Amino acid sequence: MVVQLRVVGAAHRGKPAPWIVLVALLLCAQSLRAQTFHGTVRDSASQQPIAGAVMMFLDSSHTVLARRITDEHGQFAAAVNGAPRFARVVRIGFLPREIGLPSAAGAPVTIDLAMLRVPTMLGTVDIREQSRCGKRSDRAAALGLWEQARAGLLATVVARETNTASIHRLTFERTFDGASDKITRFVVSADSATGAGKSFNASRSAKDFIANGFASDSGDDRILYGPDADVLLDDAFAAGYCFRLAAKVKSRQTEVGLAFSAADDHRSHGRVDIDGTLWVDTAARAIRDIEYQYVGLPRALDEYHPGGLISFRQMSNGVVMIDRWYIRNVGGLQDTVAGSTGAHERVWFFASENGGDLARAEWPDGQMWRAPLGSLRIRATTAAGAPAVGALIGLPGTPYSGMADANGEIRIAELEPGPYAVNVMTPPLADIGLGIPTGLKFVAVRDSTYQATLKVPTPAAWVADRCVADRQWDVRDSVFVVGRVVNSRGTPVAGVTVRFFVQASAGQWSLLSDFYTTGADGVFQSCNYAYVPGDAIRVQASMPGQKPFMTPVPLTGKLSTILVHLPPAP
Repeated sequence: MVVQLRVVGAAHRGKPAPWIVLVALLLCAQSLRAQTFHGTVRDSASQQPIAGAVMMFLDSSHTVLARRITDEHGQFAAAVNGAPRFARVVRIGFLPREIGLPSAAGAPVTIDLAMLRVPTMLGTVDIREQSRCGKRSDRAAALGLWEQARAGLLATVVARETNTASIHRLTFERTFDGASDKITRFVVSADSATGAGKSFNASRSAKDFIANGFASDSGDDRILYGPDADVLLDDAFAAGYCFRLAAKVKSRQTEVGLAFSAADDHRSHGRVDIDGTLWVDTAARAIRDIEYQYVGLPRALDEYHPGGLISFRQMSNGVVMIDRWYIRNVGGLQDTVAGSTGAHERVWFFASENGGDLARAEWPDGQMWRAPLGSLRIRATTAAGAPAVGALIGLPGTPYSGMADANGEIRIAELEPGPYAVNVMTPPLADIGLGIPTGLKFVAVRDSTYQATLKVPTPAAWVADRCVADRQWDVRDSVFVVGRVVNSRGTPVAGVTVRFFVQASAGQWSLLSDFYTTGADGVFQSCNYAYVPGDAIRVQASMPGQKPFMTPVPLTGKLSTILVHLPPAP
């Protein structure tokens, strides 16, 4: 608030009286302090508190000065700088409401508001349509639903601004067999963040997507992008897309869909856009998810269903967050095959997905939300059937691991849905990043626990079985050596020929007849009666065109391990 004082009467001309200056300074200082507001938003019919309503404070030109979201009790509190003149509240499923505010700064202001439920989520609104969107009988209803959806999207944005959480997020990469749903590769990562507002965010702005589409080329790869709440809420998105009501879906009995597609068809110019549907639950008055498909890609890729999903979740405290997401892309592998007319190249296409889940979120007041993910429960035993206390297992390609307790029980929670294998992570194999495959495989399902019993193999028995399978030596007369070949980045190297030397009586080194060629895991082993505990051997690793690399290996007992670091190629 700006206060102007005019000096009248006996005060000296050109020099205000000291008390007037003091009053002016006090009033100006008061005007600079933030005005505080608090209150409750309720349903006008039931008088029940409304969680997830967005409270906005506006100045005289209706510029937003501050915004907050109501908690599970319908309550809000805000300290607003500037000169707030109006308060506006919006919530999906309710009519927006706006009131005037006191003009003078002072004591905290209490605002209790009641909102009126809309009788139908398909109410019409007066919005100027774009001429490039064809006329439809459902246009007014679709735009009315879009206005309601915008209120839900706004709650997502405001929640992350004003009520940030500590989150634990899971991300995954999965590759499919062609266009099928059979997963051939599944990798999971995990990360945590404190004071985070987003679990998923778009890589570009709405204006960028409208101008350039939802794809970009990087070398031989095409990168596909997905929208988030900010993109959909942006006026540029509404200006660049046309809306219509989607056909009913049997599995979505309480939901109504708002379909959208690009206003201009740029496919002939190599541009990639998205067509999608935003699903609104009319009973819960909440946005459920957004499904979309990419358009503008080569028609041959349609059977791989390139597209994506964004799922929304309203927490009990009113905060709305994206709890699941994925983008489905199409990849290709090229090879050469021989034919009757000679060799020719061919490309194998396959679908792949990158996505994630919000595993859990915790707010400063102690409230917590956990996703209904999968879990694993294993009873680990020794060969004799006793509890394998302290046995450690890991799920390859993921950060998941667990150790057996006093009863031999292992529990792993928050499993991203998908297929897993179980490895035993036992020293000394674990020291070289090697787990023992157990043959136990399972598929994690949301809100479900997979249970199994696992007989834990010993490292020596596992190496012996490998030697027998590879017809190397009679394991009853052997000391075992197992190793892994990695490059300077620590990545396993395939196609490395590994040979073994033992020291002869005259101090010379003698080459053994058995050798091994590494596979994709870089692992090799040797079982030989010539190995003596306490002695040392030499392991030679070589690749075509490179100088052989020799590494000494002390034989410390029944089983010795070695990690062979290949030097960089010249």
